[in-house]
Amino acid sequence: MAINFRYFAKESTSSMRRNMALTIAAVMVTGIALIILGSVSMLVHAGNGIAASMKERVDEIRVFLREDITNEELESLQRYIVGMDEVEDAQYMSKEDALEEFKEMFADQPEMLEQIEGNPLPAEFRVRMKDPKYNETVAKRLADRPEISVDDNGEKEIKNPTDVVNRVLRLTGWVQKAGIAVVAVFAIVAVALVAITIRMAIYSRRKEIGIMKLVGATNWFIRWPFIMEGIIEGFMGALLGILVAVLFKTSLITKLEAAFENIKLVSGGYIALLAFLLIIIGMLIGALGSAFALRRYIEV
Repeated sequence: MAINFRYFAKESTSSMRRNMALTIAAVMVTGIALIILGSVSMLVHAGNGIAASMKERVDEIRVFLREDITNEELESLQRYIVGMDEVEDAQYMSKEDALEEFKEMFADQPEMLEQIEGNPLPAEFRVRMKDPKYNETVAKRLADRPEISVDDNGEKEIKNPTDVVNRVLRLTGWVQKAGIAVVAVFAIVAVALVAITIRMAIYSRRKEIGIMKLVGATNWFIRWPFIMEGIIEGFMGALLGILVAVLFKTSLITKLEAAFENIKLVSGGYIALLAFLLIIIGMLIGALGSAFALRRYIEV
């Protein structure tokens, strides 16, 4: 069995060298499909992680205050907030406290801290509700208060995490649907290219195949080199997809994790599982292309 395996591997690699251009094209298209699949998977996983993390704090809204707010106005607003039946408590954070928190959050990114001049962060109240369902009600009431700062669009600066969570989930849902559609297209193209590559290999060895049949070679003995060729091409495409997925994780996903208070969005275990799945899917794409070519273009 070991001798046969070496023979099949030798025949497969020899065939791939003879049709190098098509082999490269099949590997690249398979790789592109798996790169998109890996990237979309990580983005959706990270988006779900962000949403889950925010849901844990979804009962809290952040109310940013005017730069010129007086102590009397501050005390008046605090009494107003804690006096609401829906509010559990309200924590005041001064500009200095906000800056210290920012420095701790980005302590491992000194280049970002160097860009901060003075203290541009506003003071704020972090208002926690007795139930997250009261977020919108309390936010609407506070929007009428003059102590709240106003953004460039004239809107009161009140951060309601419920809205953000919903936007994150909608975005990840859209990315997932669009990604699956694009992956499906590239997977079909990859299967077709693998099938064309195998068809060319069959054509170039048609005389040899005829002789093998005459001397009694079994059907599977003839088929296996072609099947292995497709699987190898799929495996190579998967390696390309894994390489880009790792680069994607160390660049974009790591920055997302830092931006969201260093929460772990994509673990090493998830990367290992994703790599395993990409290899399996890549080899399946190659096997499907081979099976398609064998079924249509060789009769043994």
